[in-house]
Amino acid sequence: MKIDIIGAGSLGLLLAGMLMNSGCEVRLWCRTEDQAASLAESGLTVCNVAGEVQAHLKGEAMSAAPAPLFAAEWLKSPGDWLLLAVKQTVLHSELPDLLMPLRDITMNILCLQNGWGHLEMLQSLLPAASLYAGVTTEGAKRESGVRVIHAGKGHTYIGRWGEGGGGSLSPESLLAARLETAGFSASVSNQVETMIFRKLMINAVINPLTAIWRVSNGELLASAARIDLMRELYDEAAAVCDAAGIYREDSLWDDILNVCRATSGNRSSMLADVLASRETEIRWINGALAELARRTGVDVPLHRGIIRIIEGMIV
Repeated sequence: MKIDIIGAGSLGLLLAGMLMNSGCEVRLWCRTEDQAASLAESGLTVCNVAGEVQAHLKGEAMSAAPAPLFAAEWLKSPGDWLLLAVKQTVLHSELPDLLMPLRDITMNILCLQNGWGHLEMLQSLLPAASLYAGVTTEGAKRESGVRVIHAGKGHTYIGRWGEGGGGSLSPESLLAARLETAGFSASVSNQVETMIFRKLMINAVINPLTAIWRVSNGELLASAARIDLMRELYDEAAAVCDAAGIYREDSLWDDILNVCRATSGNRSSMLADVLASRETEIRWINGALAELARRTGVDVPLHRGIIRIIEGMIV
């Protein structure tokens, strides 16, 4: 199986390293020429949290290049899968121009973004493509452009966007099996839309508050005042979910608290973006929730206020 990965951040490096280590052919497409050159020179290393090497690929074994070259290479030598491991900000700002030459090409694309709204955009951009949604709880932390930490083992669910799950020989089943061979836990699901919204609700409560207070996930539970605000954000999100007819588990609030505990030392991606003065994904997380609230007639003043606060932090 030949897999192309656009995005050489934490998740992209983790996927590339583990898949290549298992014998899969991977082409990794980087945002910068410098990172591609570094990978070609130094290779790619995947470590666990204890610093033990899980996979090391030598530079000569790497196929890494700047992302703007992707479309031309795919047209010459198509892959079996394209994995999009970039943030929503990059997906919406840079990928449309990059992917436009493939508008009429039949291809399988797995989208691994947080938030909501990107799959509809991609389906409009690439009408001939088969789109798949991926929801993953794998933990990854990029130490450098050539080294990534597998910060926590999780599970990856894959499903055809807008359709039910396929059989054992469906493209998504074969990809899940390939991920399993690489050491990940993966399966096919026909409930990925529900899972995407579940993850959106978790991120909408945790991520912006860690960014505003500049704390790790676990530190959100350090005081009753913080937990109270988390609960108010959750209640607004739950009201939107119910009004839209989207299924949610009764345990979701407890699940959010457990995520904070399980990832207590983690720094959310939104906090990392704020600290680096980068645009955040607030528009596609809390913003998507606020838009759905508008459509369903639900008032979400806390989420609307949180959006303005986060957006005002980036100048």
